[in-house]
This record gives sequence, C-alpha cells and structure tokens, in this order.
Amino acid sequence: MKKIYSSLALYSSIAFSALFFTACGGGAQVVPNTPAELRQYISGKKDALRALEVEIKQLEETLGKIDTTQKIAKKVLVTTQPVTIRTFEHYVEVQGNVATAENPAVASSETGGRIVEMLAKEGQNIRKGDLVARVNLESIQKSIDELSKSMELAQDIYERQEKLWKQNIGSEIQYIQAKNQVESLQKTKERLEFELKKANVYAPASGIVEKVMLNVGEVCGPGTPIIQIVNSTNLKVLANASENYLAAIKKGDNIRVVFPALGTEQNARVSNIGRIINPANRTFEVEAMISTEGGLVKPNLLATVFIKDYSREKMPVIASELILQDVNGNNYLMLNQDGKAAKRIVTMGKSYMNETEILSGLDGTEQILVKGARQVIEGDLLEVIGEEGKPTATVQDSTATQKK
Repeated sequence: MKKIYSSLALYSSIAFSALFFTACGGGAQVVPNTPAELRQYISGKKDALRALEVEIKQLEETLGKIDTTQKIAKKVLVTTQPVTIRTFEHYVEVQGNVATAENPAVASSETGGRIVEMLAKEGQNIRKGDLVARVNLESIQKSIDELSKSMELAQDIYERQEKLWKQNIGSEIQYIQAKNQVESLQKTKERLEFELKKANVYAPASGIVEKVMLNVGEVCGPGTPIIQIVNSTNLKVLANASENYLAAIKKGDNIRVVFPALGTEQNARVSNIGRIINPANRTFEVEAMISTEGGLVKPNLLATVFIKDYSREKMPVIASELILQDVNGNNYLMLNQDGKAAKRIVTMGKSYMNETEILSGLDGTEQILVKGARQVIEGDLLEVIGEEGKPTATVQDSTATQKK
C-alpha cells in the first residue's frame, strides 16, 4: 500500500512540475502582440487545459479505486405502486331497518261476541278472504228462529185475509195490515240473517299471520283486532339521512343495503324520498324496495345503507395511508424518479374506504413509494425490490445515508 501511495505522489509531483514548467515556459514568456499570433497562443492554452482535465479525471478514478476510506452511498430498499386512474365514488353510510311495503293488516269482527273457533295460526300463510275465526252469535240465531215462527203465523193470517178479500168479505184495512205484517217480519229476518253472517271473520289481506291476539273462549267487541297479518313478500328498507345530503340523494339512485345479522347485502334503488325534515334530528327518510332473499329478510331487521353522494370519472386514486404531510402542512407523496426519491406536492379530494382521490399533482404515470416511503428523503438512491400486488422480497427499513 505504501508503494502505491509513493508512486502516486511521485507521479503527481512530476505531472505538476511538468505543468508548471510548460505554463511558465521555463521562464518568462513573451505574449504575442498581433491578433493572429494571440489567437494561436490562446488556442494552445485551451488545448493544454483540455489535456490537463483529462489527466485530472484519470487521477480521480485511480484515487477512487485505491482509497478505501471513501464512503459508498447505500440504496434504500423500497416497493412501489403505480397510480390508479379510475372512477372515484363516495358513499354516505346510514342506519336503517326493514319494513313491509304495506302496513300490517288486522282481522276483526264487525260485531261483539265470544270466539268459538279460531282457524288461523301464527306463521300461517293465508289469502285475502279466507275464514280465520267464528264469533258466537247465538242470540241472533234465536231471534231468527222466533221470528220464523212469527212469520208463519203472519203468513197464515195474510193468506186468510186475502181469500176473504177476494170474496168481498172483511175490510180492506184488515187485508192491508196482514200483508204489511208479513213484509215487515220478512225484512227483519233478512236483517238478522245479515248480522248473523258477521259471526264469520275473514282475512282482509294476503300474507302471514304474525300474531293471534284473541283465543277461543275470549270475548271480542266490534272492531277488536283478532289476528295481525303481515305481507312479507313486499319489503322495503327505511333509512334516515342527514339534511346535508338532501341535494345529493335523488329518487332512482343506486344504493347498497347490508344486513349485518345475515352477513349479506344487495343492491337497490331509491324508490321514495321523504317530503319533510324531522326537526328532532334534522334528517329525511330514504326508502328503497328490497328482496326477501328467500324469506331470510324480515320486517324490523337492522340494515346499513350505503348511498352514493359523489362520483367523478378518471381520477388518480391512491391509498390514503401513502399521503404524507410536511412541516408546512403540505400533503405530498414520495415517488421513484429515475432511481431516486422525489417529493411531489398533491391536492387531496374526497376520501372513502381508505382511498383518496387526487385533484392535482399526479398525471397517472408515476410510481409511488409504498414500503420504505417514510424512511427516505428527496434525492436518496432507491433499490426497488418489488411492486405492490406482486410477489416481493422482504423489505427492511433502511436508514442508510439519510440526510437530515
């Protein structure tokens, strides 16, 4: 090693002496006076300078090879990810619940009485017009029986009076009274028979018997609910959205409905928007028709409704965690630019589900640093060992050659 240094020193000394002797010409040199000679003199100096620069470069390369004390800059291990250009969508998340498209129907008796027969059971499918219960109207039946006997007597009297009247026997008043008595009793019987029909209770709508409210032997009054019927084939989801989204949500918009209890979801469309704002919580109602999913979705089931309130096409979209912030409050990304770390200031838009749209600062051709992005500063040399989404080697955080 000492021999190498001695040779280098000797070589440098000889080169310097030669340079000095050449420059000085071994003594004082006479500068030409004529323009032509002066140009030739300047050209010779330039040639000597170029030769000297080449010689210095060669000496520096030799020095770099033999000087082991010089530090070699280390590269930071990173992974990269290309910028994604796509449609960015933002959703509002609100809580809702499932309800029937039609209000629950109740079957009730039109008259009072004791229930003597209950034909409906909870969970049973019934159709509109099916007989579901019978009410005891024995008093009306007895009245009809008594009235029938009275009608027989009145009919006999009327027939006798009619024969006498045809024979010009008896008065016209007696004949008219007998006829009127028969007609009056007939109308009364018809009225009682109509009341007797009210003993049968029929289903007012099709659906499933949700609840039986009265049992056999219990007394019901006119209009008292006996069973409750729910039509579970037509369901809707109701959600209350903040009034801030009133202009963003419109009838016909697509929404996503998630049922946490079932672990399922389905797409739907907004079928109706409430016409009033609830003054208590400043919300309005959003309604959408949904599927029963084979009977799994039931009324009053909790649901989470995702309503799209913002959409923008062809936008750079990146993971929110990749966006950093400097001491001046500027949002920036670290990029791989020709093997070196580069800082790029960006303008953020909306964020949703850990993704953010970039309004300005990216054109979609950049490679963003992912792993190792927080360990580099602008200008650091990079060694890309993989791209996110593809198999990569294990990345260890490197702090080599950090510039503070």
